[in-house]
Amino acid sequence: MEQTVINTFEEISYVKSAKIYRLFSQGKVLNKQRYDEIHGCFVDDELFTLVFNKIKHFTSFFKHMGYQLKFDEEGDFYFTQEIRDSNNDEADDNAMKIQAVLLFIGRYYAKAGDLAQLADPMFGLKESDIEALKQDDLLISSLKALRLENWDKALDYLSSRDLLFKMAKDRYVLSSAAMAFLNRLITAHTEFINK
Repeated sequence: MEQTVINTFEEISYVKSAKIYRLFSQGKVLNKQRYDEIHGCFVDDELFTLVFNKIKHFTSFFKHMGYQLKFDEEGDFYFTQEIRDSNNDEADDNAMKIQAVLLFIGRYYAKAGDLAQLADPMFGLKESDIEALKQDDLLISSLKALRLENWDKALDYLSSRDLLFKMAKDRYVLSSAAMAFLNRLITAHTEFINK
């Protein structure tokens, strides 16, 4: 009996596949929705939909490249994680920077408004919020300890990983992935405090 091998690479545009690979190789997440600057709202991301519809193909592809393709249900996003020893300092350094910056934003915004507004394009992180963060000497020192020179660099760091979308000059909205990370950090912090 002859077995038929299906080549899923012929079913998927190499241009889109290359975009997905580059996105993950740059340390980004693939959100279900992205911010559309022209319409000023969130729209479904076609690359996310492609990965979702061809999950078996992309899971196998990334496994062959040495990565696990993972889906986060809470934040509705995909990310890759290197199949490796648990001693990867670079990945830990990136995670620490992301978590710290999100926690700093969350700490500030919890005092100024409802955290859910950070993911709402009608609100988001406004210029006045960013200016207030820039005035906090403790946060500035903490950013420097993380090797992020200032708030502009910290926001660029999140933006370069699709955790934050720039809506206008000095105006940002958090992605669903960033909100999921932030909510987990808040939950962990609350559980630690209440022990």
